[in-house]
Amino acid sequence: MKASFWYNLLKLQGILLLLTACVPFPTKPDVQQAMTPTAPPVVDPSVSTITVNGTPWGHSTCSIGAVEGSSRFQISDLKDLGINSYHIYGGMPRWEAQNDSSSYGTPTIDQIKANPNIINWAAWDTAMTNPPDGSDYWWTHDQPLWHGNARTIFEDLQAAGIHPILTLRNRDDKHNPSWSPNPPKTQADWNEWWEHVFATVYWLNVRNNYHVDDFEMHNEPNLLSQGWAGTQDQYVTLLQYTHDAIDFVYKTYLPGRTYHIYAPATNTGSDWPYAMLQKATDLFDRLDIHDYNQDMSAYVRQAHRWLNALGRPDDPVWISEWGSYATNNKYDSPPMGITLMNNLMRGSQPGEDYVYGSNIFSLYDYGHTPFGLISANGTKRIDYYAMRMAIRALQGCRLTYRSTVNNPNLFAITTKDAQETTYFLVTNQGKKESIRMHVNLSALLSGGKGTIWQFDAQHKDEIVGDTIANQGQVTLTVPAMGALLVQFKQ
Repeated sequence: MKASFWYNLLKLQGILLLLTACVPFPTKPDVQQAMTPTAPPVVDPSVSTITVNGTPWGHSTCSIGAVEGSSRFQISDLKDLGINSYHIYGGMPRWEAQNDSSSYGTPTIDQIKANPNIINWAAWDTAMTNPPDGSDYWWTHDQPLWHGNARTIFEDLQAAGIHPILTLRNRDDKHNPSWSPNPPKTQADWNEWWEHVFATVYWLNVRNNYHVDDFEMHNEPNLLSQGWAGTQDQYVTLLQYTHDAIDFVYKTYLPGRTYHIYAPATNTGSDWPYAMLQKATDLFDRLDIHDYNQDMSAYVRQAHRWLNALGRPDDPVWISEWGSYATNNKYDSPPMGITLMNNLMRGSQPGEDYVYGSNIFSLYDYGHTPFGLISANGTKRIDYYAMRMAIRALQGCRLTYRSTVNNPNLFAITTKDAQETTYFLVTNQGKKESIRMHVNLSALLSGGKGTIWQFDAQHKDEIVGDTIANQGQVTLTVPAMGALLVQFKQ
């Protein structure tokens, strides 16, 4: 009996020892780990939230540029802003104010095709190198004028890697030059127009090598006030001759090189784009509109719907003019700056919102008229800095990631560039109060340091500090009528 008692007691002790071994006691390393702040911060319910999806949404706008202005041209401004396209108004008003030949209608199209040296190249060299009044903007008659020639503009753009989008037109908004056919009707008229287009493209790309490969077909031809006096059908014929002249230059002298034709370049709300897509199907490959609405979404969506209806869903939509032209607010206030940033973010959304390329009107003033992001005396207006911040986040067909917000005053988008750098851009349209927000970037980031830029009435796209992504979580405060851009480098 005693032996059985001691046997059972020893057996019980063994079981207790085994159970004790299976239950770990806290050790110092585990206590230290529990004290390390690795858990995501607790979100205050009063704080707005933004959640960034980790699946690529689409691509940002591929080309964000500007329209020229007559008062200035300084390539360092274009590079600082970060634009990659520059919209230039060419055509007869600028470079063929007088007929370059002594006999109207000559040389003929066939003569030029047989021998391009029949063109008066001396006249073209003079127009491009020694313009009237020493300014390539002499034709605007808006003082002050930038003093320099077309050759300098195209050379500087090429060296900076900024591609020109060149408008070809027979007359401008002042209905100059008076000698030009408007609209062309006779064969002599068409000879003159074909020669002008051929000479422009040949001078820029064959006699010189400026890589001007993008051509806009007239400027708002649906409005008589902008120079074109013809009908839609006559515009189609103008497109045919224009396309033929450009195509001949490239196939004959620049084989393998690609050009693009933008049309119809009509103003906000016009139905010309739908008509041209049907009447001139093979004559242009960039659907080009102007849109001066403060929210450009409606007309952009309409353009995509026209393309979809006509079986051309992949055609790029370009807005070669947009901005403050139709308002009294000329780039001098944060609200306009936020409007610009929001439009650029809308255009970088996929589907019917997407804008392949855009050019804001304008980079510089025309004379002293305050059309520009930069004034005639070189002062950068406050909304220049809003554009610069948005361009830093969006330029160049970057991968985009949907950023869902729970506050109607916030608008956000996230992008990633080729170097795997992540950009989070957010605007606050609220006029009175800053907004504190919790941003969940965990689908893209596990951690890392972010640099913060700020735009508002007191900050002109300025670095205001850093932040740390704690397991992809960031808390930020965006000022009233302001914006933040946070950059996370790999």
